Amino acid sequence: MENIQLLYIDLFCGAGGTTTGVEESRLYGERCAKVIACVNHDPHAIASHKANHKDVMHFTEDIRTLDTTMLVAHLKNMKNKYQNAKVVLWASLECTNFSKAKGGLPRDADSRTLAEHLFRYIEDINPDFIHIENVEEFMSWGDLDENGKPLSSTAGSNYVRWVNRVCDKYGYYFDHRILNSADYGAY
Repeated sequence: MENIQLLYIDLFCGAGGTTTGVEESRLYGERCAKVIACVNHDPHAIASHKANHKDVMHFTEDIRTLDTTMLVAHLKNMKNKYQNAKVVLWASLECTNFSKAKGGLPRDADSRTLAEHLFRYIEDINPDFIHIENVEEFMSWGDLDENGKPLSSTAGSNYVRWVNRVCDKYGYYFDHRILNSADYGAY
C-alpha cells in the first residue's frame, strides 16, 4: 500500500490544477499525498477534473450549499485506509472580486464572502491543515460602498477578523506567503 501522508479535500477545484500538483508530489521518490474529494459549482470544470482524476469523489455543487454528509463519510473511509495521514482542506477561493486585475469595476459582495463558508467545512471535516490560495489583495478584504467599490477605511478588516476566527475559535496557527507564479515557471 502507498505511504500516503496527506489526504486533500480540494474546494474550488476547477479543472484540477491543484489536484494534479498534489498527485504528483513525492517524498523520497514515493507518492505521499492524495486528493480524495473535490468541489466545484461548474459542471464543465468537474467533467474535466473527472476525466483526469477518476478516483476522486466529485461534487458538482456550490460550496455554500453542499451537504457535507457524504464528504465526511468518504473522509472517514479514507482515514481508515490511510490511518496515519493528515487531512488538508485546500481552498482556492474565488479571486476575481479581490484582484486589482478587475480594475475599477464594481466587486460582487457575495463572492467576497466565500471564505466565510469555509467555517462549516472546518467544523465538519476538522482538518489538520488549511491551505488558502488567493491573490494578495485578499488580505485587503473589507467592506464595499453602495457602488461595489472597496472602502479604504475598512481595508483588511474582514480579512483580519476571518484569520482571527480561524486561529482563535478553531485553534489553527496562521502563516502566509506572497508568491509570484512567474518565479516558478508559470505566467
